Amino acid sequence: AIGGIVSAPIIGILFVFLGSWQATFIAIGLLGFLWLVPWLLVYKSGPDTHPWLSEEERQYIITGQRNQDTNEVATYAPDSKEILSRKESWGVIMASFFLDPIWWLFIGWLPLYLNETYGFGVEEIAIYAWIPYVGAMFGAWFGGLLAQNRIKAGWTVNKTRKSVITLGGLIMLVFLLLTTQAATPFVAVMLMAAILFGFQTAVGNIQTLPSDFYSGKSVGSLAGFAGTAAKLAVVGLNFLIPIITVNSYVPAFIVGAGLAIMTVVSVLILCPDIKPLKPKST
Repeated sequence: AIGGIVSAPIIGILFVFLGSWQATFIAIGLLGFLWLVPWLLVYKSGPDTHPWLSEEERQYIITGQRNQDTNEVATYAPDSKEILSRKESWGVIMASFFLDPIWWLFIGWLPLYLNETYGFGVEEIAIYAWIPYVGAMFGAWFGGLLAQNRIKAGWTVNKTRKSVITLGGLIMLVFLLLTTQAATPFVAVMLMAAILFGFQTAVGNIQTLPSDFYSGKSVGSLAGFAGTAAKLAVVGLNFLIPIITVNSYVPAFIVGAGLAIMTVVSVLILCPDIKPLKPKST
């Protein structure tokens, strides 16, 4: 989210200074190499030998996440075929499929929306386009802290995950519908900030579902399936948006509202009890 906040003004400044989009692309590409510095400093090794971990944290990572309700460590690590045979896995996959396009709706189409709806040039877009990501930043904190607070208050993991994901979905739904009536660019980007707040509230709790259900490599496998489904949905969205936004972006926001509903429905129906799964009885 912080990257989204700083990128819009930086790109705008570079464009004005360099004078062409080609030079701006090259400059941004070169700036991308800066990530290597913290990466090389931080990524020293895996958790088994990383020097910055306490022994307690090391064992927590290596042995698996302990369920807050039962004090039970997830030990079920099936292969991909069995992962895909469980409806809980499909709850995670479908929730990601429906949710991720909402984020990319604004990543990919916000500048064009500001240009086509309000006639903004690069300079004006740079002034406005960072605002929605402030909402995303606070939502990322809020979703995690709210889940932590509710679990410490005695809620089960199942109730906590579903409540926080549902809250995020409701926030997205309400503000996506309100965005269809935005009268000014400032109102529009403020409503989008609320949408991305709701997105981040939900997404953190969806992304942790694989480790609620499985252990070991199965966590990464399910996360990979969910990520693949999410990006396939984004591909579909990018084909759809130019078709439905010929006259206005209202249809795009209505589609987003439907996606928010389906995200929550996927979790509520396909993940009836969020807890470590057991092997199917033979």
